[in-house]
Amino acid sequence: MAALAVAAAAILFINRSADAAAANVTITATQATTGTTTLTYRATVLKAGVIREITMAIPAGTTGRVTSINGTVSSVTRTVLRWRPAKTVNVAVGARLAIPLYGLRLPAGGPWTLGFKSIGTAGQVITSGAGSLQPLRTYTPQVAIKATNPIPGQTTNLVYQATVTKGGTLAAVRMQLPTGATGTYTTINGTLTVAGGYATWKPKAPISVQPGARLGIPVNGVLLSKYGGAMSLTVSATTSTGSVLSSGSGSVSFIAPPAPMPALAALDFAGVPAGCPDSWPTTTAENAKAGTDDWVIPTTMDGPLAAYLTKVSATCGDTVDLKVTSGNPVSVVAYRMGYYAGLGAREVWRQDDVPTVVQDKPTTGGTSADGKSLRMTSAAHWTKTLTIPVDKDWVPGTYLIKVSDGTSASYAPLTVRDDTGTKHDLLIQQANATWQAYNSYGGVSFYTGVDTGSGRLTFDRPYNEGQGSGQYLSLEQGLVFWAESKGLDVTYWTDNDLDEFGAQLPSRAGTLFLPGHDEYYSLRMRAALSQAIARGVNVANLGANTAYRLITFTDDTRRAWDIDRYTDGYNSTTWRYQGDAYASQPLLGADYFCPVLGNTLTTGSGWMFNGVPAGTQLPGFIAGEVDFVWPDLYKQPGLTTLASGTGTCRSNGRATPMHVTAYTAPSGARVMNGSTFAYGCFLVRRCPSNWNVPTPDAASQQAVTTIVANITEWVSRGTIAVPADTTAATVRVTIPKYKLQTTTQP
Repeated sequence: MAALAVAAAAILFINRSADAAAANVTITATQATTGTTTLTYRATVLKAGVIREITMAIPAGTTGRVTSINGTVSSVTRTVLRWRPAKTVNVAVGARLAIPLYGLRLPAGGPWTLGFKSIGTAGQVITSGAGSLQPLRTYTPQVAIKATNPIPGQTTNLVYQATVTKGGTLAAVRMQLPTGATGTYTTINGTLTVAGGYATWKPKAPISVQPGARLGIPVNGVLLSKYGGAMSLTVSATTSTGSVLSSGSGSVSFIAPPAPMPALAALDFAGVPAGCPDSWPTTTAENAKAGTDDWVIPTTMDGPLAAYLTKVSATCGDTVDLKVTSGNPVSVVAYRMGYYAGLGAREVWRQDDVPTVVQDKPTTGGTSADGKSLRMTSAAHWTKTLTIPVDKDWVPGTYLIKVSDGTSASYAPLTVRDDTGTKHDLLIQQANATWQAYNSYGGVSFYTGVDTGSGRLTFDRPYNEGQGSGQYLSLEQGLVFWAESKGLDVTYWTDNDLDEFGAQLPSRAGTLFLPGHDEYYSLRMRAALSQAIARGVNVANLGANTAYRLITFTDDTRRAWDIDRYTDGYNSTTWRYQGDAYASQPLLGADYFCPVLGNTLTTGSGWMFNGVPAGTQLPGFIAGEVDFVWPDLYKQPGLTTLASGTGTCRSNGRATPMHVTAYTAPSGARVMNGSTFAYGCFLVRRCPSNWNVPTPDAASQQAVTTIVANITEWVSRGTIAVPADTTAATVRVTIPKYKLQTTTQP
């Protein structure tokens, strides 16, 4: 054996070029299990004789403890080794010599040209030449994980692949399983044990592997968690003594496509009741009627008076009961909300000097069938104040019923549907289920009161937001004002109507607008929305945090809904808790991230901003709550980001991305996700008082008016033509700004 030190150059042993070529010297390198390198020198014998010694050049800088076989090795110089046979070796011309040198540690670099020379016992040159030594190939683990069915919540077979980086005898391969995976695991050509989130495969018999060998270990029968995403999983191959033959990690994505929804059968439209028209005035004709500013309630009239209606929506021929607590005679006036030359409403019906009582306080309590405390606040026990007939004078639209005793006043909201079977260009939805979630009138909302909030919410009580209007005046009236100012063919309904009549959506409108904050969705609501898109209905979600929480209406009256806050707190109240397939992003294009108070959006280019100079600043437009495109959730084919910005999370002060998205469904329906609450309030320059949003100036209002017009024309596939004059309509009344109920809950 010889210890090698650093040398300056290689030495060649070439007598004649012709002989060197004939010698056909080759030098190969292989990696040993010890991490050292074995060099094997081969050459053709040119002259017969008995070998006395063979000298071989090695790369400068080589170190190690060198051995060989059938002879001894010694150093001639720092770059030349001598091998002498242990016994007589008589060779004939044409014989092929092969001399291995073990235990070398080669320097970096190469290739090297190295000499080889064999001398006979008579001093003659038996062969001489030079060969090229290529650098020893090194290998990286190159871990890859392949899945036959990479769908969260389903069973898949996995193959863990890795390249051997060090030769040796393979005894085990340890593989990290996907997070939350379970199953009855099987494999081939070995045994499999599972513990602590890892599967360990052991071969039936030890396997000798060389560097560069590719391992492929199947793990079959893996039941994936319903939550997926891109996962980095580790693989480690070892010998029986724990020596690592390969170790690394690979990324594999488990992305859930949109969850299948139950099919909904469309109900036939009921016949038009006697005394009701079979068609209604156009939006332009309706808004040409005289408006009024009497509908506005000044803040000086905020007081104990409160009221609610026994229906959230109605149609011509219905009656709706009103329940009021006051103790004084009141006037009850129904206002249809719209444009009306900037006044915003028209009086449709009234009744004065209506007697009232001071109603008993709302009650809070209730227990579910399985014994859980519902903590539901209800005023269902209030006595009826009067019955309101919804007749031919009630043109379909959004209504505020103003109740006033001269000292204090409040609203009760109502949506009047068009149930004639007429298909309109546009349907705007009211998010009344979400208004109720944030409603704490009389005690408890979903978020606050009696320690942890309600598990059941009812519409049988007034709203304490927006002077009784819920979140309508704060977030939704702006869309109504804008659409009617432009004379669009628009109709309206509520969340409850989406649940009840959702299968009729393709017959009611070509395009659906979702409002600023439409968070609470039942299974039928989501199924109806998904089915409508699949049948060609376009959807513009002019909000954020849409279809985020899962509710269940308690019965066909839809006067109350339940939410599962018991299984896993706020987590189990979300659709995404059901699995990634149920997140909003697979359906609408982006998903909720966090609440924000108000950050600036800078406009870009593209059709959304046609008519708005690129770089225009919209202070406070990223407000309320925001969505963004989650990398671990399904992205619809062709999904594009129309605009992006950054908000500041109210819960932790961290920056959050915001993405406005769009895609075209296989049906041809276009789907746009607006990803902020602010569209509606910017249209009327009146945003919630507790946002970090300055009152939008005229330039911001005009920019958003143009943006909404662009969205409308794009998402409707050109079927809605917004008038070329996109000048923002002027609001001619002063309406209070309201504090919007907020939460920092996930």
